[in-house]
Amino acid sequence: MARKGGKPSYKPKVEYKYTVGDIAEVAGMTRNALGVAKIHGKIDPGDFRSVVSFLIRRIVDRRLSGDLFAPLTRPGKRVKAGKSGVRRTKKGIQKASGRK
Repeated sequence: MARKGGKPSYKPKVEYKYTVGDIAEVAGMTRNALGVAKIHGKIDPGDFRSVVSFLIRRIVDRRLSGDLFAPLTRPGKRVKAGKSGVRRTKKGIQKASGRK
């Protein structure tokens, strides 16, 4: 703490930067979906308060609609099983488990 009439203490300014991709990742949505939310006026990426408010609403809504411990990011793409119960994946063909 500076003395009365003394020089103020030196504090370097710290800047934090975030991108639209960072916001989309934390919100668990794609950049295109975030663009749609921006067009609808739900978020202004240039306004930090708007970003924080949007993320809080998004996280709370996701937690209330399902599992309390749902991950913020999306899981990978699902692969549907065909009629024969065989899945086609990038690794090859696998037998679908849990089907009768």
